[in-house]
Amino acid sequence: MYELTLLERISELESSASEFQENSAAKEIKSIERYLGKLLNTNRGSVLIADDFGMPDMTAFSGGGISETMERIEQAILETVIKYEKRLSKVRISIESDEIDVLTIHFRLEGVLSRQDNIPVFLDSYVRPGGRISMKE
Repeated sequence: MYELTLLERISELESSASEFQENSAAKEIKSIERYLGKLLNTNRGSVLIADDFGMPDMTAFSGGGISETMERIEQAILETVIKYEKRLSKVRISIESDEIDVLTIHFRLEGVLSRQDNIPVFLDSYVRPGGRISMKE
């Protein structure tokens, strides 16, 4: 049950028994996906309890070229995920170009479940023009 956040565990206690049948690794991956969506869409400095929780302002990554800016975004995402999502280990982020939608940054998050080292996690994510990040398993 530790694969879920505290609020998800409380919610699950109130849910129907049929939902308990889902594979624990699958539940953990879905929980990670939801949490990362919230974490990466939180502006750094907006949470009183932790000043560095969330993502820095990506519009502040100026100077250099586009590849340098992409590297800074990639590094910011990696540092944030490593620090605040302990259910993942061996985390890697790679930014992939998208010739169809040049205003959207596509990045791929890869890692493994910390408690189950043999279960890989792959999430495709997109930074939309407004700065919103969406996660997809």
